[in-house]
Amino acid sequence: MQNSPVLIDVIAAVQSPYYNFLFAKWMAAQNDQINMALVDNCGHDIMAEVQDRFNQILHHFSLKNRYLSN
Repeated sequence: MQNSPVLIDVIAAVQSPYYNFLFAKWMAAQNDQINMALVDNCGHDIMAEVQDRFNQILHHFSLKNRYLSN
């Protein structure tokens, strides 16, 4: 992860029973190309459980990195 040449956005659910959200923090600390967002009050399926919050995070990432014009 230390040498990723592309921007990466990691969205992690704090209450996921399958994935330790602290790994997202570790990844972001290793590489400035990695952005991370932690979603609280959510299990493993972020897109299905909190659609509006997921879409907001994805939209922000897309605008910030000029994938969208507005």
